[in-house]
Amino acid sequence: MKRLCQYPVLVLSAWAAGACIAASAAEQSYTPPTVSVKDARLPQKRCDHPIYCDGPILRAVQLGGVFDSDKTFVDMPTRKPVSDIVKQFSMLPANASTSQLAAFVDDNFYPAGSDIVEVELEDWNENPPFLADITDPVLRGYGMSLHNQWKTLGRKRDTSFLCNGCESSLLPVKNTFIAAGSNSSREFHYWNTYYVELGLLKSGLFKTARGVLQNLLDSIEQYGFVPSGGRIYYTDRTEPPLLALMVKTYYEATNDLAFVAEALPLLKKEHAFWDEYRSVNVTYTRKATGSALSRREDLEVVTSKTTTFGPSLFSTAIDTSGGDGSGDAYLRPEQYSSDYVLSKTATSGPSLFSTAINGGALYAATEAGTVPSVQYASLKTATAGPTLFATALRRRTLEIPGDNPFAAFTKDQLTVLGSVNINNTISVNLNSMLYQVETIIANFTSILNNNTENSECLSYNKLAEDRRQMLLDLAYNPDTGLFSDYHLESGQHSDVWSVNSLWPYWALGKALPANGTQRALENIAQLHDRFSGGLPNTFYNTTLGWDYPHIKPPLQHMAVRSADNAENNLGDTGSSGYYASYKGTAAKIAQSSINTAFCNWYTTGGTIPGVLNSYDSASGGSSGASFGTYDIDSSGNVVTTTSEASSGDFTWTTGITIWLLDQYKTQNSIPSCPNIKLNLVTKTCKKRGVCSNMRYCRRAKRSGLLQDNKKRSGCKRQT
Repeated sequence: MKRLCQYPVLVLSAWAAGACIAASAAEQSYTPPTVSVKDARLPQKRCDHPIYCDGPILRAVQLGGVFDSDKTFVDMPTRKPVSDIVKQFSMLPANASTSQLAAFVDDNFYPAGSDIVEVELEDWNENPPFLADITDPVLRGYGMSLHNQWKTLGRKRDTSFLCNGCESSLLPVKNTFIAAGSNSSREFHYWNTYYVELGLLKSGLFKTARGVLQNLLDSIEQYGFVPSGGRIYYTDRTEPPLLALMVKTYYEATNDLAFVAEALPLLKKEHAFWDEYRSVNVTYTRKATGSALSRREDLEVVTSKTTTFGPSLFSTAIDTSGGDGSGDAYLRPEQYSSDYVLSKTATSGPSLFSTAINGGALYAATEAGTVPSVQYASLKTATAGPTLFATALRRRTLEIPGDNPFAAFTKDQLTVLGSVNINNTISVNLNSMLYQVETIIANFTSILNNNTENSECLSYNKLAEDRRQMLLDLAYNPDTGLFSDYHLESGQHSDVWSVNSLWPYWALGKALPANGTQRALENIAQLHDRFSGGLPNTFYNTTLGWDYPHIKPPLQHMAVRSADNAENNLGDTGSSGYYASYKGTAAKIAQSSINTAFCNWYTTGGTIPGVLNSYDSASGGSSGASFGTYDIDSSGNVVTTTSEASSGDFTWTTGITIWLLDQYKTQNSIPSCPNIKLNLVTKTCKKRGVCSNMRYCRRAKRSGLLQDNKKRSGCKRQT
């Protein structure tokens, strides 16, 4: 019998083998190879629904100021057949007023969200398995609060009330889905589902987890890929490809091989989509590998396929230039007015977006799970901070008082160069994810072939190995051990280093140079020491959602996985000497992530009966909130809030925090909150009487929940 098809094994290139250099990243002048590019991306048709995706109705309503949020209109089911609505709109005056447009909308559309109903989860259980081995009463109580959130988040599509010919923008999914959390997110979102799944599985909600994955697989059957979200206007873009990782995670939790067999053809179909619609061929010269390893002067020319975010759309763009054609852009229906203003004012300023945002750049930004990336002008090396900051904080136009890298940029301090350029960038995290996709498909193919190799398994492993080598050639700096996004047009690494660039240390694991893994672990540990409240994606305060001071839970999860992999892969190398002090970094980041989520839950009204009293009356009756985004201050500590109004799409936080509570249950401790004292329920003991819950008392005493009183023969609660 042939052996199980294994993941690719590391073969170090000559220049990577001796890359460990002690100097800081800022002192290195490594230049990656330049490339010639052949764009292999097939053009993709843009969604052309006459109401929800494009056309004069969408333009008039979204630019007419009818709603505060653009997403409201595109989430409204129609009261009449679409053809009738189009005809009625044609009877409005060319420059209809806001009140006229509002009356038109009221007459023709149901309220946003009318097409979904809240449902009970069929497999709901009151005793989630992840709590079984968590003995600390605060962590148990908080974990149960998170588990209970699932009860209110189940949704199903209901369009039974619509007329014949009436339509909804909600995709017709068959199974219960988990809403993203915020009032405006009335559907599932692609990569958010991975983090939801992590929590569902730890909560023992296996049927619900399978259903949410099946919804994504069904969308591949219909569209050839997973749309960004469960609405028709998302069907011309996707998001980071995590579905293969979701299926792998589900299989590891359930051993449901039948589900894997059903999913595998669709995972291959999604991979083919990224290959055909998002990939480019790059040709470059590198040091020869293989038999020529000992002759460093030998060079070879290679051609590799790499993948970028962003569709190549071929439908008509919107002219936002006032008629001269210089401002054509594809505007996202759910952010239409803000995209319009952004594109129209792109060439005026100085402003953060003083650059043309043309073509599909905004769609590429959505796929990347962020907003348009920017380049910062005027080389300026940071003077303080660990190695990683010296790399990241490089481009600023003017001195900021005190050389404070965390001061907010103003229009006089920040200039933006070039274009958005996301779809001309080799994204480290995207290609790391696709490496995971390829190795997972290879392994599933082998498992379903009686754990033996076949040509298909070997083919996907070859794709993964080629992608790994491309990342090492173009995105890896052997002098620093760090990866950076690679700009295809300039042939250079991005000057703005992103925490997302640590993804390879999770995805590729042992298939990376050991010296780079050591440096990566060092930098992750230093980052955590500096930002104990959470790691921002970049260290610029640009006011954009993924930059400092904003903290996104998916990045914390990735940092934990990367640090954990680095620690495991270093083995004995990292258990003694210089790198020994960085062992345990993953557990520290996990604890910090739990602290950040817990502290904001607590200050927004979170309580645990008999264990934890409310923070204060400022919570307004809330029972504690999870948030999709957190903030840190200039010292790196979490900033807490007493209002849940800005909780955002929080379900990824719920899933990730449950996963962390289970994964690090033997290492987690009671959360600590900066400048906040937990209002714990305390118990004192008297000589007479017997505590009816002495086991709880002893456990709580060890956890620090009880007063240190020597007379412990009886117990009496004090609040």
